[in-house]
Amino acid sequence: MTGTLEEQPVGEAMSTDVLAVTETESALLTWELMRQGGYHHVPVLSDEGGFVGVLDAETLAAAWDSGGPDRMRKPVGALVGHRSPTHVRPQDSVATAARAMLAAGTDVVPVLDDDGRLSGLFTARDLIALAAGARRPAQAGHITTPALYRIEPVLPGRHPEGSAIPPS
Repeated sequence: MTGTLEEQPVGEAMSTDVLAVTETESALLTWELMRQGGYHHVPVLSDEGGFVGVLDAETLAAAWDSGGPDRMRKPVGALVGHRSPTHVRPQDSVATAARAMLAAGTDVVPVLDDDGRLSGLFTARDLIALAAGARRPAQAGHITTPALYRIEPVLPGRHPEGSAIPPS
């Protein structure tokens, strides 16, 4: 650990093993991935791998409308928008990251490298673990995107193409 808690580089305390989705991914699949993996924050990347924003469970739940799950096939890029999100760099201090979270009114700040690529997320949970002296084990340090297969949840009584499933 480098210096005091406040001086420690965010790169030493951030979560680096995160699940990310592309901005064209459906809100429904993103919700399912978050639920299955126990994620509260999911970075959203462009199709080229550039950072777009962070989607949290509350925002996704608030976007759920009474139109039902079929309406949640809209892309998550529409939920995070394309504003310039607050971020820090790995060499920035924990205090800088904490101030960025306070200024943005959120419990997460993305950590981007000098090229604007996602390095990890610094969350309130990371900050609490650091303050409590709980050293986290070294993480793999990779951003995972579910890109090999296009998976869409099958809604009860519906076939993926939208036609009714015949009773068995």
